[in-house]
Amino acid sequence: MTPHLTHSFAKHRGVRGVHFYDSSGCEFFQWDRVFGLIDKSRFPAQFGDKLVDTIANYDPDREFVAVSAGSGQVTIEIFRAETL
Repeated sequence: MTPHLTHSFAKHRGVRGVHFYDSSGCEFFQWDRVFGLIDKSRFPAQFGDKLVDTIANYDPDREFVAVSAGSGQVTIEIFRAETL
């Protein structure tokens, strides 16, 4: 996990949305903005459907949804905060 992704998780804990990241940075979009991108066909339909399902079914207080792109692949990841 990259430092900029970890920083974004800490900054946006409890906010429903997606952390879009690569090796050089991270940008957080709240869920309404992500839905706007999906509605404008910025993503293939199957990917958009999977992303909507993921955003709707995670706990933003304890989990984080991230999307990364690299080597010709785009992946949706869910990270869970460690509990003490």
